[in-house]
This record gives sequence, C-alpha cells and structure tokens, in this order.
Amino acid sequence: MERKLRYAWWVVLVGLVVVAIWKLFLPHGTSAYVQKTDISREIVVYVAGAVEKPGLVRLEPDARVDDALKQVSLLPEANLESMNPAEKLKDGQKVTVPFKIVVPQTPAVSGNSTNTGNASSASKAAAPIPVAIPVSDGKININTAGLVELDKLSGVGPALAERIIKYRTEHGPFARAEDLENVSGIGPKTYEKMASQVTVGP
Repeated sequence: MERKLRYAWWVVLVGLVVVAIWKLFLPHGTSAYVQKTDISREIVVYVAGAVEKPGLVRLEPDARVDDALKQVSLLPEANLESMNPAEKLKDGQKVTVPFKIVVPQTPAVSGNSTNTGNASSASKAAAPIPVAIPVSDGKININTAGLVELDKLSGVGPALAERIIKYRTEHGPFARAEDLENVSGIGPKTYEKMASQVTVGP
C-alpha cells in the first residue's frame, strides 16, 4: 500500500513539472519565434538618385528592383534603361536611379554673319582648317586680329596664330611689326613672307 502511494506521488510530481514547463517556457518561446518570423518577412532598402523624395522603402524578402521603383516617384530625367529591374534586392541595399545624360546641341554658325570676331571664334571651334587667302583689302593689324585673320598670313597656321595672340596677351600690343620675330616659331624668313601683309596701326 505504501509503495502504491509513493508511485502515485511520483506520477503527480512529474505531471506538475510537465505542466509548469509547458506554462512557463512554451508560450514564451512560441511568441519569440512568431515575432522573429514576422520580422524576417520584410526587407528595407534605400532609394536615391533621380527620384522626387529619396528614402527608405519596405518590401517583401523576394522583392526586385522593379518593386522598389514602383513605390517611389521617378523624375522625368530618370534613366531606367541603364538599370536591371529584375535584380533581386537584399536588406540594407541602396538603389540609385541614374539621371539621363543630356548632350548640349552645338549652335549652327551662319556664314553671312557680319560680326567678324564672333564668326571667327565659331569657325575656329567648328573646324580649325588653315586657309591661305591672299590679303588684298589692306594689311592685317596684328594687335587686334583674331585667329582666322592671323591664319590668313603667309607662313602662319592655326598653332602659330595662337602663339601670336598668346604673346600679345602676355607682353602687350606689338610696338612694331618686326616684333613678330619674338614669337616662338617666327624667324626672319617666316616674317619676311608676311612683312607686307601686317601692320600695328589702327
């Protein structure tokens, strides 16, 4: 009889221990597991670049770049052609939307322009081709002439014309036409070719 009572007491004790473990540990562990599962079902990425308001975007774990772009307002300048919308995202990733590259248009230069200085500069920028044109309407003032006018002198090309202007800028106006020989690349023989074409007067 005493043995049966002792056996019954042990059964009750084991039952109480099992109930206590179930009450104390299983609900807490289950709650933590559920909470952890809920958190793992979401990723956060940062979207910047050609968007109206750069910021954080919350997405599903298997989200793609296209999903992130759908949640932001893209600017008209956004260049989506250089992006891969099928790229899979990961938590903490930064998605940068690039801007379109705008190439400025080169304005057309009219051949009938009466402004010699502007036409000369535009012509040089577009096609700096040396052209040997004889001077028949008077001598060229080497203190005021531009690249195109200096390029017309005998023996002077685009590079030498630039040196003349650079020398004039650094040392001031030429006092006499012979001072052209002080410019690098212009010797007595070269100056002799253009001597009858140049002047320092008004």
